Amino acid sequence: MQIRVYWILVLFFLQVEADITLSPENSVENSAHCEMTRDEDDERCGAICYPIVKPLLRYAALCQGKDATINDLKDNIREKDVYIAQLKSKIELTNSMEIQLKDKETILHLKANEIVKMEKDIGDREAEIHEKKDQISKMELQIQSRETLMQSKDKLIRELENQVNSLKRTQGKLVDISEASSCLPFTDATDILTIELPGTGPFLVPCNSSVSGSGWTVIQRRVNGNENFNRTWNDYKLGFGDLRENFFLGLEKIHLMTLSQSHELYVQLGNVNGGTRYARYDDFKIGSEEEGYKLKSLGKYSGTAGDSLTEDNLNMKFSTWDHNNGTICPKYYGSGWWFGHCGKSNLNGKYYENGQRESVGGIRWDSWQYDIYRISLTFSQLMIRPKT
Repeated sequence: MQIRVYWILVLFFLQVEADITLSPENSVENSAHCEMTRDEDDERCGAICYPIVKPLLRYAALCQGKDATINDLKDNIREKDVYIAQLKSKIELTNSMEIQLKDKETILHLKANEIVKMEKDIGDREAEIHEKKDQISKMELQIQSRETLMQSKDKLIRELENQVNSLKRTQGKLVDISEASSCLPFTDATDILTIELPGTGPFLVPCNSSVSGSGWTVIQRRVNGNENFNRTWNDYKLGFGDLRENFFLGLEKIHLMTLSQSHELYVQLGNVNGGTRYARYDDFKIGSEEEGYKLKSLGKYSGTAGDSLTEDNLNMKFSTWDHNNGTICPKYYGSGWWFGHCGKSNLNGKYYENGQRESVGGIRWDSWQYDIYRISLTFSQLMIRPKT
């Protein structure tokens, strides 16, 4: 722009100079006044040119200012172009990122679908696991039931094996039934077996080989109050009760057993606290019914319970409430026994579960209880065995 103004001014001055030179007036004046000095020409030229050039100078100065503004604008435009290029780059980057984001969103959507599917699979697996656990629990219950059944079967098998072994042992030791008049031939037997005595048919007796050797025949037992021992003469004669629990074998059988040969008597006792004692006599025998089943012999005593039979019961007839032999003791004590002055013993008395008797009655063996009459024994067992 400055160059164009410069050339405009040059051309303007050349034109002015040409006008001055070619003008008739100037030509005459030049001819007439050829002696003018150069300073005068300058003054004249200045007087003519300045009013014309002044606006042009102002315009040139203005143009110079505009050029600076234009340059600034150009610089600003260049900066804006750079900024626009940067924005375009950022827009392209943003577009690229949007594409990447869309791709990521697509991937996330796919992943979300996979997660949903996996959650469904996990739910199905959990349901399957729960079902399997239920099946396992049922199978465990079945196994436990089977194990219980197997244990029961094993126990039954063992019991059957024991019975078979017992039968084998018994079979190996069988004797002629006519020779078995006691449990002595059944060595080591603790069971209910059959014996036979002269004048009787075969009958069952409990044999015991677990106390003081083998071969004992149990003739009386008390373990609880399930059996009433306040019985008639005929009941005591023939016997009564459950041979595996509470019973009395029968006076007639006991008489016939002790008639043929001498027998030992073993008295086994127990109290409510679990204490046990025994009394043993080496020559036990009772008389016939005609003799009132009198306690005819006891022999020598030994043991830990003390002797509560010899002093008051030896040589006494057996008495019951309906066959009392002139004594009130059977009615007073509510049982059958060999009473003598009601004596110091009565193993057939009323049973008290708590071991504490009332004013009368109870299962007594005073030499162990030291005459403390409120005590009632909770276990008694009379056993006899042939002397060998």
